[in-house]
Amino acid sequence: MKFEHDILLAYHTLDDQPISGDGKGWVTNFYKFLSTLVEQVSGVKPKIKMVNESDSHLDLYSNSALLISIFSKNFLNNPILINGVNLFASTAKESGSLQLGGLSRLLKVIKFPIDIDEYLPDYSDILSYDFYQIDPLTGEPQEFRRFFGNEAERSYWMKMVDMAYDIHQIQRKLEEVSTQKSIPKEIDKEKTIYLANSGVDMIIQRDIVKRELIRHGYRVLPDQSLPKEIHSLESVVKKDLESCCLSIHLIGEDYGYAPRGSELSVVDIQNKIASKHTFELNEKNKKGITSDKFSRLIWLSPDLKNISERQKIFIEDLKSDAAALDEAEVLQIPLQELKSIIREELVTGGRFKSKENKHDHSLPDEGNIIYLICDQLDLESSKPISEYLKQKGYNVVTSLFEGQLMDLRYLHQENLRRCDASLIYFGKSSEDWIRTKLQDLLKAPGFGRIKPMKASAIFAEDQSRVDNQNIQMTRTMVLGGASFVPTSLDPFLAKLEN
Repeated sequence: MKFEHDILLAYHTLDDQPISGDGKGWVTNFYKFLSTLVEQVSGVKPKIKMVNESDSHLDLYSNSALLISIFSKNFLNNPILINGVNLFASTAKESGSLQLGGLSRLLKVIKFPIDIDEYLPDYSDILSYDFYQIDPLTGEPQEFRRFFGNEAERSYWMKMVDMAYDIHQIQRKLEEVSTQKSIPKEIDKEKTIYLANSGVDMIIQRDIVKRELIRHGYRVLPDQSLPKEIHSLESVVKKDLESCCLSIHLIGEDYGYAPRGSELSVVDIQNKIASKHTFELNEKNKKGITSDKFSRLIWLSPDLKNISERQKIFIEDLKSDAAALDEAEVLQIPLQELKSIIREELVTGGRFKSKENKHDHSLPDEGNIIYLICDQLDLESSKPISEYLKQKGYNVVTSLFEGQLMDLRYLHQENLRRCDASLIYFGKSSEDWIRTKLQDLLKAPGFGRIKPMKASAIFAEDQSRVDNQNIQMTRTMVLGGASFVPTSLDPFLAKLEN
């Protein structure tokens, strides 16, 4: 396909009024930044043509590889600009090239929240680039009017970088089609990830994860705007999940908006559908109907502070749901560490690698192995227990804290897979920490464990801080006191020996 222009940038002149400072308008700045970034990404200076409501030459739209429309009320109320968008999209549809490799040749830029589906309903499924932010205090949208020196504006540049990479990908796809170098083919499940839509406070974090995945060659779904009606939404999410090997859910303080016909938010709905998909696929795998791999990573922001009661209930439901499924894991760690966990799941096989090794009986029988689990805060306090157990002749393995995060996580899972008994030391660490470790005990079969543990216990400095519900689920005995006394471990050791 040969085009006169690489990019046609359509806008309304009222959206390019001078901004105080450099005297340039919003659109002019957008054009300058985009041109620079696309050249940096592709290595070639792009041919960009700007067009506004005064240009009625419709052949401009049919002779351009990509159309970037900067939507606003002024744009949507102008018939010349709307006709141009419809001409470009219909022409691309006729040639079967409107969307290539999950990316659209029509790029929708929204500089301030506006419902464009009313004006362009045929293209509501095309993903938009939202170039505005939501004030975390007031919840009100704010247009980007400064482009340098403000921490809040970093999301503007992240969007610009994302768009530049997407444009480069579309240009490559168009080149492949025109030279018949390759025929677009279905991307394997192993290279397709479902990155769930998040609340407004997690948009930046989601963009970071998405960009990381795309740059490592993964396809990220959803690659279109989610429907705003519940039944259509459920159908799209289910279909997308069936094409993926992993779903990632980023949870912050914002519960999210509810689609029409539902009281639940889009964030909540996506998680429930992913949970059901995980369970159903797991049941099919057990029956030998399928052998597909699918897991879920649920990331809770470590900075949760001002959350509503509804969001608290939602988060607790997430944790309970994940505890019941080996293939789901809740993580409340820094974002950089989450990226390492995602890389482990995708590159090394994560928990699936353990499952594939579950019938490996080559490990030597080392007698009764006790896995002593503790937080780094309690490392010193737990040492007397470790020394006592070793004196009694037990093989004790302990929690490690030095090394790469994904290596430590794998060793933790491996210890849960191999040990005969587990003993959790609970002192200065948080209730969330002990809850996570108890959930790991429940998931031990998912790490490849074949036989049940002979004994599991918690040595708690303060037993009132232990959640009875999690104790009952894991059948873990609670022992301990303000200081370690050897006889306090007698019930645990008796059960282990019997």
